[in-house]
Amino acid sequence: MFSIDTASGTVPAAPSEPDPSGAVRYALTGAVTGTVHVVASHDPRQWDDFRALRISLGSENGIHALPTEPLPRIRGRSYTGVMTRRLTVPADAGDGCFINGRLADSADRDAPPQASTTLHTVMHGCGEHYAARPDLPELQRLARWRETPKLRAWLESMITTDQAHISRDEREAQQHHRSARMCIQAWWFLARLFTEQPSPLLAYLLGNHPDSVAHRASYLPLWADISARNAADTRRRLDHLLTEREGLRHRGHPPLRTASSARYVS
Repeated sequence: MFSIDTASGTVPAAPSEPDPSGAVRYALTGAVTGTVHVVASHDPRQWDDFRALRISLGSENGIHALPTEPLPRIRGRSYTGVMTRRLTVPADAGDGCFINGRLADSADRDAPPQASTTLHTVMHGCGEHYAARPDLPELQRLARWRETPKLRAWLESMITTDQAHISRDEREAQQHHRSARMCIQAWWFLARLFTEQPSPLLAYLLGNHPDSVAHRASYLPLWADISARNAADTRRRLDHLLTEREGLRHRGHPPLRTASSARYVS
């Protein structure tokens, strides 16, 4: 057991042994009562990097499931929320430790300032305790083994979608450039006709207004640039997704607990 000093008072926290998912349950007493779950997970910015923690109030997987344990309570109000701790950066960095969504009570009201500060401190304290475990590398390997199939399925879907968007945007960019060249050629053709036989209709078609070929020739290259930039942006994201997919290629075998012969998974 260890103690966490918070804005609401001291909170003793008693950790359990890791369960089959690798999650540790922290039973809270004192100024905060209830349960905090901490489990190794993938970095939300690099899915093949499992140096991150998911810290949930009252549930092992607060992102995907309703709480299954007693929610942390402060002065009679219980709270839900999920924090992500990226172990690759300091906790006080802007993206080192952050709440996924919001901290709210059971009536879906935002946690008041003091309760929010207290819960942040408790979640951070439990996360740092988990991060200091000597078997953390094994828990991270378990997280990779457990999460890789779903992550790869999500990546495959996003990769297919991005590839389709790139093809569409590149086709649109080429079409806009072709249309712009055709408009320019049409404008010069009309201009030659106008010099040979001026007419109000030709003058109208040559003018720079929304219905004219001159106007289309001026904005179509801009549309082409927008489509090309969209394709380039999507390609950069696609390259990152492909890197993550490659990093998840080898799932490995379910690791064994170092403290005993019991397997984490059956």
